[in-house]
Amino acid sequence: MIPRYEFKIPCAASLLPQIEAWVWLHPAHWRVAYPPRQVNNLYFDSLDLQSLNANLSGVGQREKLRLRWYGSDLRRVAGAQLELKCRRGTTGWKEITPFAGTLDLARGSWPALLATLRDGLDVRARQWLALYTQPVLINAYERAYYETPDGLLRLTLDTQLRAYDQRFAALPNLCQPGLSTGEMVVELKAPVDDAAMQRVSDLLTTFPARAERFSKYLQGLLAALDFEDTLA
Repeated sequence: MIPRYEFKIPCAASLLPQIEAWVWLHPAHWRVAYPPRQVNNLYFDSLDLQSLNANLSGVGQREKLRLRWYGSDLRRVAGAQLELKCRRGTTGWKEITPFAGTLDLARGSWPALLATLRDGLDVRARQWLALYTQPVLINAYERAYYETPDGLLRLTLDTQLRAYDQRFAALPNLCQPGLSTGEMVVELKAPVDDAAMQRVSDLLTTFPARAERFSKYLQGLLAALDFEDTLA
């Protein structure tokens, strides 16, 4: 996919009314781009947690692998796609392959589920799974979608974040969330060009919170590891 600028703004859920007012009253004239929905992700990593460590170290060139699907039933994986998310500084893009199958996370062991997943992927996606072999984290959140009238700038608002640690689990863990807080995340995305970057900079100067590095995968796993204090 085409690279784009990506900026994340984590903030307290108590700011939701203020942020929604900013969206609707801003002269950028944000409009709803897509109906709100629940986003679900299964993140993979290597045995030595290569993706996690790259993010912790602030490596500018990094990747992470996730299976993404939508819907309020977290257990049912249907219409999913495997995404290799690539990051180069403030720009990012995704390589995407559809998963031609379904998974029921309420039934079956991880080895059986992963075998079904591999059977429903193309050769390229299987190579990604050969690098990032371990199911590490499942997360879910509610996402609202906005865009400017010209469609060049996109804004998403993620609330009700929750995450489930999958490390060392023989079966999918959907019962013990390691992260379930009042935090929410706003993401701003724009094409990689000077004009778009200037528009994003202007938006960020008026936003009620400050953009900073943030990873839902990192945050969820650190919470599961009981390392919240390291982010203070």
